[in-house]
Amino acid sequence: MSLPSLAEVEHSDWPSLQRMCETLGLNPRGRSAVVRMRVADYVRHRAHPPSWRPAREHQAALLTRLGHPDLAERVWESTIQLEAPAPWVGLGHAQLAGGFLAEAAKSFGRAAQMGDPSGELHRAETLAAGGDYQGAVGACEAYLTTHARDLRGLLMKSTFLARSGFEEEAIKVLHTAAELHPEVPLLKRTLGIALLRSGHHAAAADALQEAALREPKGIDAQVDRGAALLLAGRTREAIGVLRETLETDPTRADALNNLGVAYLAMGRPKSAAVNLERAAKHRESPRILLNLGKVMEDAHEPAEAVRAYDQVLKLRAKDPEAVAGRKRLGVPSKSRRSPRKGTAKSPKKATRTVRRKTVPSTEAPPS
Repeated sequence: MSLPSLAEVEHSDWPSLQRMCETLGLNPRGRSAVVRMRVADYVRHRAHPPSWRPAREHQAALLTRLGHPDLAERVWESTIQLEAPAPWVGLGHAQLAGGFLAEAAKSFGRAAQMGDPSGELHRAETLAAGGDYQGAVGACEAYLTTHARDLRGLLMKSTFLARSGFEEEAIKVLHTAAELHPEVPLLKRTLGIALLRSGHHAAAADALQEAALREPKGIDAQVDRGAALLLAGRTREAIGVLRETLETDPTRADALNNLGVAYLAMGRPKSAAVNLERAAKHRESPRILLNLGKVMEDAHEPAEAVRAYDQVLKLRAKDPEAVAGRKRLGVPSKSRRSPRKGTAKSPKKATRTVRRKTVPSTEAPPS
């Protein structure tokens, strides 16, 4: 005998309520509100919601997330069926969580063979986790044969190419991704940074200029473009870009550092020192402090230069550039004992001029 629902009881008329009472063996006499309440109470007490039990594949996925990959692996194995790639993907993730990389790669490969192309991307990540970046690149290429425009596959291939030492090929893949997906402005900046790090400074400046045009409210691409122009030898352009950037955000330490380096290259050491001091106040970066120390050396302010080098050594002990700077200024190493009274020797004068080089900063801004 099936029970009526509470909604049916609530909205039924008087004859229907009487029929319900006769069917359920209840007293049909009384006011309609009392009879309706009698039937509703009976339905509430007798109705039992169907019990829910998660499917085995759901249990396996939960076990993997809860940190029991060995149990999850057993459950996944019990769900494997012919022409069903999903259990193989789940089994691969359980094996990956358990540290069985070779077995996980095989499971993901089996999923790909059974019709799930994303299994190749899972296999690529697994191979990369084991240090096999060339194998990871091959898995990405297998996926891209059927999904040539897929952004995730392209970015993964570029990353694994770069990690395996093929930077030029990685840049080509990034360029392809940027051309195929102009709706993603961050790709142009990623391409520009990759070109900048690989030494293609002019090409990096062009890519970052396009990225800055696509992100008018963001200044990260402009800062990177200033560094690229500076490294490409286009110092005047770099100064213009960096000054425009600092009008928007005067606290950008990387832009202040690069502007100081650019001013020094133009023969304006005072302007260089001012900007480098401002940069050092906003961020305690060894690179910025080393640049400041070298500029102070050239300005014949040894005390300020030593102070900058000492700050570097606090951040990065035994930094070779800072140690060399202190040595040039005749400051003894802190690890040596101080000479006795009356035996102190004056620092030797340099017999030749040492050329000190400042370096632009391409560090990412703090988040």
